[in-house]
Amino acid sequence: MKLFEGNSLKGKVGVYPLTAENLLRIGLALCTYLKLQKGMGEPLLAAKDLNFVTLSISLGFMAGGGNVLREGADVKLKWEPHGEEGRLLIEGMEEYEIKMVESIMFSRYNMPRAEGEEVGKIWIQDSSL
Repeated sequence: MKLFEGNSLKGKVGVYPLTAENLLRIGLALCTYLKLQKGMGEPLLAAKDLNFVTLSISLGFMAGGGNVLREGADVKLKWEPHGEEGRLLIEGMEEYEIKMVESIMFSRYNMPRAEGEEVGKIWIQDSSL
């Protein structure tokens, strides 16, 4: 099953593939990839656009032990709304890396989750939160 088109994910918010559960798994797989394949101890993710999609991915990313910032990270989430649907872009990764994240998601092994103090943090200050 192909989830991504290049470095993007398209659909209607709340409908697969943009469900909360799936987006959380994407965030967890993304963090797992960055930790295991890139050797990043505490990966950083930038989520400039704050909405259901980016925050759902951010939650999974933090569950994997990564931290989320408003900007300044190597990997960035960008949401482009198009009417009822939209497109999520993952910037800062090559297409083959996105395919590896996708394979982590659909593998039969459990993705490692952080516990206690290892759980990532969100570092976003905004009056709308």
